[in-house]
Amino acid sequence: MIRKFLCAILLSASCVPVNAQSLQSWTWDYYKMKFKAPDNMVVQKNDASVYEASNRSITMDIYPLTGQNLTYDGMKNAIIRWADKSLLSYKTYNSSGDKQPIYLENINGYWGCAIDGTKDGFSASVLLLVNPDYPDINFYVWISYAPEYYHDAVSILRSFTPM
Repeated sequence: MIRKFLCAILLSASCVPVNAQSLQSWTWDYYKMKFKAPDNMVVQKNDASVYEASNRSITMDIYPLTGQNLTYDGMKNAIIRWADKSLLSYKTYNSSGDKQPIYLENINGYWGCAIDGTKDGFSASVLLLVNPDYPDINFYVWISYAPEYYHDAVSILRSFTPM
């Protein structure tokens, strides 16, 4: 009986599509930043003003902004302003039950705030990163993704690291 049950579980598990992409390390040399992203991303732009990359499932843009010297409250206000200006639709609480914006005290050496939402029917997350050693440069990260790639998007957002 147990053998039949295990076979049934294995068969049903093999029929469920898993949408995960192979993540690799990427660097934005201009700002000495590294992060993980799908290995099949194509970089459209990589200079001092923006880092843009995408594939069929995920689009990621990173925008640096200098001179803000943000505190925690400043980060919350700045990411809300950016989300509103970008027409990101979001709720007070995300699907995990976290109040937005979500304060991220330590992302591999960065401080951060994030908001999950949608734009034009696509899932999207915005992230504001501040390196506490260089608080005059902030990074605004936009990730738009197919809903089934939510876990990849979260992995990307959690992977940012100063070099």
